[in-house]
Amino acid sequence: MSDVTLTIGWNEAQTARALRIYRLVLGFNMLGHLAIGLACIFCPLWVSQTLGLPEPIPTGWVRGWGAMLLLVTMLYIPGLLDPLITRAPNVIGVLGRYWMMLIWIFCGGSFLWFALIDGAFATLLGLLYRRLLMAKLMTHP
Repeated sequence: MSDVTLTIGWNEAQTARALRIYRLVLGFNMLGHLAIGLACIFCPLWVSQTLGLPEPIPTGWVRGWGAMLLLVTMLYIPGLLDPLITRAPNVIGVLGRYWMMLIWIFCGGSFLWFALIDGAFATLLGLLYRRLLMAKLMTHP
């Protein structure tokens, strides 16, 4: 009786599962970025009040932050669609989230929540992407 875990079909199924999970988590994060970015552009005062940030006077910096968040989110799209071929957006995205975590820590105050969220997503996406790459590697013995 052979061990099913050593078959190529089992490895391909693991890769497909890892791909689904990675896309789900990255897609959820991207939707969150989209929602926050749009809220920053169209409701900057509400965003500041809700997140416990100083009142944005002028509101341009919050709108600029929202626009930048939308731009960065659009740059992740190729990595979401085909993360095994388009690796750069995924790797840069994980490293960028760690970078933003450090920036938010230095900002302090209410920004510490942003640091926690970016750090958690950076770690989760990094682990899931590593699992996906390892699963794909195992399909080519």
